[in-house]
Amino acid sequence: MEWGLSFLIVLVSAAVQAGTGFGFAILAIPLLLLVHQDHSAVSVALGLSLISSVSTLPRVVRDTDRSLLRKLLIGSLFGLPLGGVVFVMLDIYWLKLVAGICIILFAIPLLINIRLPLGNGKGIGFASGFLGSSIGMPGPPVVLYLLSNKIGKQTFRGTSIAYYSIVNAISFTIQMMSGRVNVSEMSYAVLLIPAIFVGQAIGLAVARGLNQLWFRRATFILLIATGVQAVLSSI
Repeated sequence: MEWGLSFLIVLVSAAVQAGTGFGFAILAIPLLLLVHQDHSAVSVALGLSLISSVSTLPRVVRDTDRSLLRKLLIGSLFGLPLGGVVFVMLDIYWLKLVAGICIILFAIPLLINIRLPLGNGKGIGFASGFLGSSIGMPGPPVVLYLLSNKIGKQTFRGTSIAYYSIVNAISFTIQMMSGRVNVSEMSYAVLLIPAIFVGQAIGLAVARGLNQLWFRRATFILLIATGVQAVLSSI
């Protein structure tokens, strides 16, 4: 039962990422935390997100804005170690609460199309690195930054996926070395890998068949509902 729910969560998360360019960890982590009540759920989602990003990277790497990527990575190097400390210290219920609040704060501005002044990228990289190693979600600050700066769709996908491939790898390593992850429980993650590729195929097909604006709005509403559920389940 747990594996079936986890497979469905990963499949839907991969479909959302394939259709919008983001959202795998943001959607998967709070839902997996409902199924698996420990830190391993965060690391499983982070590892699967890494596989999803790396498998997509060869198709989009040519669209990467290398200057912007460098700024984001420089900032993340300062945030990643601090996030690792938080991952070790936080109880699982606090992880769910923080994850839920971050998702809500991330999704609402995008849903109502608010563009925020977010600096030159290094501060965003710091926040992203911190969230990546602490709760497995480096995406929200980066997505807000890229959208607020009106980055083109192809550059958005190339830069964000290249960034996630690197930061997720570092975050995953930090978490696995933290002592808070039950390595024996990570083995079932291998069985979830096919869900990534099935979900990617579904997401691309749905995105081609639906109006992109409404697809994105439905995604944001789904993210908000997921965030609210994560917050409520932690209380």
